[in-house]
This record gives sequence, C-alpha cells and structure tokens, in this order.
Amino acid sequence: MEIEYQPALPLRHHLFSWPVDLFSKVSLLEFLKYRLSTRSKTIIANLNLHALHCLENSAGMASLINAKNTFVHIDGMPIVWLLKARGIGAKSYHRLTYLDWALDALALCESEGWTVGYIGSTPEICQKGLVYFRSEFPGLQIRGWDGFFDMSDTTTGSKLSETLSAVNAFKPDLLIVGMGMPRQEEFLQLYSGQLNYGVAICSGAFFEYFTGGQKRPPRFWGRLGLEWFYRLANDPRRYSRRYLLEPLLLARRLIWSRRRKVIGRA
Repeated sequence: MEIEYQPALPLRHHLFSWPVDLFSKVSLLEFLKYRLSTRSKTIIANLNLHALHCLENSAGMASLINAKNTFVHIDGMPIVWLLKARGIGAKSYHRLTYLDWALDALALCESEGWTVGYIGSTPEICQKGLVYFRSEFPGLQIRGWDGFFDMSDTTTGSKLSETLSAVNAFKPDLLIVGMGMPRQEEFLQLYSGQLNYGVAICSGAFFEYFTGGQKRPPRFWGRLGLEWFYRLANDPRRYSRRYLLEPLLLARRLIWSRRRKVIGRA
C-alpha cells in the first residue's frame, strides 16, 4: 500500500500574540496539495499590517486566526522585519501575497481535477473573474457567487442562505473567499462549520487584479517591500487610510499596550 507523502507543518511563531507560520512558496503549495488531496478542512489566512489593525478591532477575525485548523502566512515585508527584530529567522521568501502563489494553486487544482469555488467581489467582478480564469485554465471546474449579502440574514430564501446552499451543492475542494479584511475572516468564522469544502483561503481583492478592478503590482515591487506604495500611488482614495493612518494607529496601540505592561510590573 502506497503511503502518501505528508509535508511537515510550517514553523509557527507569534507576533503580538497572533500566530504566523513560516511558509515558502514551495512549502505552501506542498501543504495545500496535501490538504486538498486528503480534504482536511483547513483555512489559510494571511498576516500583514492591515491584518494586525483589523485583529485589534474584530473579535470574529481574531477567533478565526486563532482557530486550530487555521494557518497564517506572511503577506507583507513589515511582518518579516518585525519578526527579525524579535530574533525570529524570517526571510524575504517567507513573504507571500496571493499574486505570488494563487495562480499556481489554480493550476494545481486544474491538473488534479479539484473543484474551486469563489465567494466575493461585486456581481460584475465575480462574473468577469470566472470568465477570465476559465479561459486561463480551460480544464478548471470553477464556480462563484458575489459577496454582496447581509451576513446576519440567515432566513430561508435570503441571498446568504442561497449562497451557502449553492456552495454546499458544489462541494468545492478549494474555496476562495474574497471580501476584504475583516469581512472575509468574519464570514468564515461564522459559516465555515456549515460549508462543505476542503481548503478555504482568504484572498482579498484577488479577482479584481485580473478583471481591471485594480492594477497588478509588478512582482519586483513586492520583493522590495514596496507593493503598498504601488497600490497607494495607483489608488490613493482606497488605500490612504490603510497605508498611511492604520500603521500609526497600530503603533500607538502597541506602544500604549507595552507601557501598561511595564507599569503593571513596576
């Protein structure tokens, strides 16, 4: 009997009490392949400065990130730098945005015959994204549903209830949830237990990069840790708060928290 190769779990550390797993692109794809092949219900989330800010304000997102079946990859060079400052051996190759690995994940699903479901975006972006990925991966079985619904309306016939039912009828091996932080994490925290899928990933604006909704940053910007600047320059209205204000609010909160701990020990 052939024994299936099981990749080692990633090295886990904590940053400001939040878990973070040191994946490289290769190890993340190997991990994803194993979890999909065994249909081991898993959530793959990501950590960047925006996530740290959201985690301070969203109990639902915090609960999901701390869940036993959630793994968290680095999605921003500042996280690498913060880990290094704490003596943790994070490297630049541990920083992975979805643009770095999600297309490989879709290609993997196509080659293995695994189904893909998507929840998120506007109805228009969702449909455009499905058309795009079906053309790029002709053998891929992919379906999608937009993310414009009331997450609290579970009444029979509501858009949320119909979406949950449609996903369960399809039973995707890979479920991509692209609603932005913290809504996508809060959605999975509330409804993951009711959904029939193998692996779920929180993808943010992934579909928008392939449908004209947002410009795709050249990959070298990411390697330099400046992908945020490219996004800010191209869409200042959308990203000014995230990249200019949120880091200051986060720094103030962390400094205040540290001061309280020092005072408490005095």
